[in-house]
Amino acid sequence: MINYSIIIPQKNSFTSLLRLCNSIPDNDNIQIIIVDDCSDLNVLNEIKINKFNNNVEIIFCDVSKGAGAARNIGINHAKGRWVLFADADDYFTDNFNLLNEYFDSTSDIIYFNTDSHDDNGVKSYRHLRYSRLVHDFLNDSRKENSLKYYFTPPWAKMIKRDLIIKNNIKFDEIVASNDVMFSMKTAFFAKNIEVCKDVLYMITLSKGSVTQIISKAHFNSKFRIALSANKFLSSIGMKKYQQSILYFLGRSYKFGFFYFMYVIFSLIRNRSNIFIGMSKFMNLNKVLRERENKNYINKINK
Repeated sequence: MINYSIIIPQKNSFTSLLRLCNSIPDNDNIQIIIVDDCSDLNVLNEIKINKFNNNVEIIFCDVSKGAGAARNIGINHAKGRWVLFADADDYFTDNFNLLNEYFDSTSDIIYFNTDSHDDNGVKSYRHLRYSRLVHDFLNDSRKENSLKYYFTPPWAKMIKRDLIIKNNIKFDEIVASNDVMFSMKTAFFAKNIEVCKDVLYMITLSKGSVTQIISKAHFNSKFRIALSANKFLSSIGMKKYQQSILYFLGRSYKFGFFYFMYVIFSLIRNRSNIFIGMSKFMNLNKVLRERENKNYINKINK
């Protein structure tokens, strides 16, 4: 019987992938699904000759479609009662056995605490937002919706596979922010949630990861998802948790006048409230530091 299915999209991350796999127990009740999104030939060869544990299944994609498509493939192969997601450059802490404490839970999603460090092992900022959401809920259960609709990455959660299948929830197959709508929809359909204060998942801030790439394609993908997420939140009566679009408005000029006008017209067409997050506008430099870490961002001008 498979208790947990852990889905890992990966591309050209062999060394960190091994670290992640080694952080997961070699148990028959754990299914590890690695979906390779067309890695380079040398990485593919390393993967193929490496002796993974018996509970590891590897799926090789013929065409690169991004992490969203890879995660959808993983879902289609999952057999566990619970589904977890992990990025290939992250890993689980020594608290992995925490999962067993929640295996029989009647909740649909279990949220866990996170921590983070950079490539050099120095503590990072990446976990702070999500750790704060966890602690805020534990201190005040009235902040449940903040946790559900602001905790948009798919990792550091146990999600009932039946919840995903029954509601036909998929990841968006786009270059960036493929996980936002998935997380919001699973949160919306979840009848009950639980939260654990202990750290289960370690985030690694790596140069070149999708979250640290700034290109027009990535920027536009994030912008379109922000509009879709806000529209969804409005449709379910959760406008209070809509995302600020001021960042996109303030940064779109970097991709030229016509793209800047495209963003403005898109905001008008979607009737977006540009005043959401206005308080952050007064601390724009701080917001940009958090979103655009110059030490780790890859800038691509296309």
